[in-house]
Amino acid sequence: MSQKYVITDMNIQNKDVLFCGLYEEQKLIEVNLFSKQTDRVQLNAIYIARVSQVVSSLQAAFVDIGDGQICYLPLSDTLHDHVIYVKRISKNKPLVQGDEIVVQVVKEAIKTKNPQVTTKLSLAGLASVVCYGDQRLGISNKLAQEERQKLRELLKPYYDGSVGIIVRTNAIHVDEQLLLQEVDSLSGQLKEIIRVAPGRTAFSCLYRPSEEYIRILMDQNLEVLDEVITDQPEIYQKLLDFAKKNPSAGLDDKLTCYADPLLELKNLYGIDRDLERALNTKVWLKSGANLLIEPTEALTVIDINSSKNSSKKKDPAVHFKINCEAAEMIAKQLRLRNISGIIIIDFIDMQSEEEKEQLILLMKRLLKSDKVPCNVVDFTALGLMELTRKKVRPSLRQQFLEI
Repeated sequence: MSQKYVITDMNIQNKDVLFCGLYEEQKLIEVNLFSKQTDRVQLNAIYIARVSQVVSSLQAAFVDIGDGQICYLPLSDTLHDHVIYVKRISKNKPLVQGDEIVVQVVKEAIKTKNPQVTTKLSLAGLASVVCYGDQRLGISNKLAQEERQKLRELLKPYYDGSVGIIVRTNAIHVDEQLLLQEVDSLSGQLKEIIRVAPGRTAFSCLYRPSEEYIRILMDQNLEVLDEVITDQPEIYQKLLDFAKKNPSAGLDDKLTCYADPLLELKNLYGIDRDLERALNTKVWLKSGANLLIEPTEALTVIDINSSKNSSKKKDPAVHFKINCEAAEMIAKQLRLRNISGIIIIDFIDMQSEEEKEQLILLMKRLLKSDKVPCNVVDFTALGLMELTRKKVRPSLRQQFLEI
């Protein structure tokens, strides 16, 4: 399994855009588009926000992080003891208009929805995350039980309960000493943010995370990543700096600065063609069947059609085979298009309950490799499969529309 991470500039709808694509065996499997405008609300940034409005009926507050940028804050996030108040209007109420508190952006604006923030702060590294407001010591469930226990014992002497520590899946590829150094560095950085916050003014940005392309790189399985390639010298230099600061990532010999005046990087990888396919409503399967992917305001509907597959169209065994092929493609398309929220899948009719159960188990197995949490709910009374995928960033379609 050969993976390459490609970063390049593109011009889409007369706007400069940064393309970040992950390729596996020469096929695009994950993509993010970032507008190069500098006034965007950046995911994971930490601000001192001022409460603009508390809406009890929504169990939410709306807070201003500066320049009139209003964010959504669930009131449940303000009920724990670790909320950092910079200015508090009333000591008798948990949150009122005019309060100034420290928040972190956890979801970017999606369609008409405001960015979402939390009072639970966290800083992520290559192999670990440190938290304030969630003081547990946690180990990635994707690691084997034996490895999890080993890492827990390693970190216990360094865990004092002042901040939480979560060990990421990438920790399995990181030297133990480097892991401890990263945890110590992140903990110190987070504690310093907490210390200085009370002395800062409203709308101050206390923490600005790494560039998006580096954050995405940190989320990858670096063990199977063969190359990180960009044609942007400035980005290449920042990647070199990141590799130097994070030797455990093993990126030194994987970084490439592409330069060929005769063939642009986007043409070498056929990025325009790949994006067009990833935004197309129809996706063809090898069998001749196809998927129709229709996003709506409330959910995404995926319909499977036998289409050009004319072999024994009424044969239940053929239907099941096409449905299994469709399930594999759907798992890929959810990641590629970053489809999230509620997803309804209309598979070709199956009469057998056993086949439905097998399809559910297959879908669960296929979605396990997705870094974004997914949940296969069940088949509805109308025979539609329902699943959910956590919303973190806008879908590829929405990214494209909002550029």
